[in-house]
Amino acid sequence: MDTACSKNGQLEWYFATRPFPGEEHCGDSHFVAETTAGWLLAVADGLGHGVEAAVASRSLMEVVRRHIDESPDRLLRLCHQALKNTRGSAATVVSIDRKRCLLSWAGVGNVEGVIRHMDPALPREYITMRGGIVGARIPGLQTSFLQLQDGDILVLATDGIDCRFVQAMGLPHPPDKLAGYILERYAKPYDDALVLVARYLFTATTPGGTSS
Repeated sequence: MDTACSKNGQLEWYFATRPFPGEEHCGDSHFVAETTAGWLLAVADGLGHGVEAAVASRSLMEVVRRHIDESPDRLLRLCHQALKNTRGSAATVVSIDRKRCLLSWAGVGNVEGVIRHMDPALPREYITMRGGIVGARIPGLQTSFLQLQDGDILVLATDGIDCRFVQAMGLPHPPDKLAGYILERYAKPYDDALVLVARYLFTATTPGGTSS
């Protein structure tokens, strides 16, 4: 499992992915990094599948990697300019501010995002998906915000994952088990598939940063 820790909070995350059956290259990509304010997470789904889809999604992630302290909407605009010579991609970018326990996001296309709050009285929150293609046409973008609570779980999934995966979010699995379960049960047989699961913990149990 991959983790990113700090004295002000901890993010546990794990991803599970597979390419289009019979393909070597996966057109779905992810990115997670610690930033000056907290963490940045992104998932991209290159149009179609195969090598060209992989080039598009990985090119998008390279832009994200170079500009990790930008806001999600600004990042997607930068990606849009960089991907104009590719077939394009869908993408959702999420930023977490550890001090304010605040999640912000922006998305273009069909990368679905869902937040399950630890408080069972609170409903699931869905990241709004705006129509368009990063690199071809994007809508007017504006970053949206959501207050996080200790133990909240975020799932980002490409459209190679059946939308019924939300049924699994109520299971008491840690992020690594939940990601594997969603991929195994809900991956479509005719597309690339990727799911990224992250759990926000307000108080870290260990100092410094770790990755395993």
